[in-house]
Amino acid sequence: MDAKKLKHYKTRLLEERARILASLNHNEDEFEGATTSRSAEFEEAAKNDRDKEYISGLLTMDTDVLAEIEDALKRIREGTYGKCVDTGKDIPEARLEAMPWAARTVDAQQSYELRKDLGEEE
Repeated sequence: MDAKKLKHYKTRLLEERARILASLNHNEDEFEGATTSRSAEFEEAAKNDRDKEYISGLLTMDTDVLAEIEDALKRIREGTYGKCVDTGKDIPEARLEAMPWAARTVDAQQSYELRKDLGEEE
């Protein structure tokens, strides 16, 4: 991958990382509010529980993507960015544009997820 494209993807990754970190801070504040402002009324408590569960899910998704972004930035430093971590094949640019933290080609990702579902991957 040429230096211009690599710089483009690095910028995208850094921007996405900043966005996620800001979102995490905001969502953590909302999560704290949802846990401390419980109402004595059952309906309000149930709504707060749903809100808490939703926000918790967002936090988990954001932290997962953040870890993938950090891994992608590491691959840039190591000179392996844009290559599938499983097969070594080039990851198509369309995939990297859609998801610059992608570590695998679509086929390799599907195989990885299948192995993960079967308990063969962590």
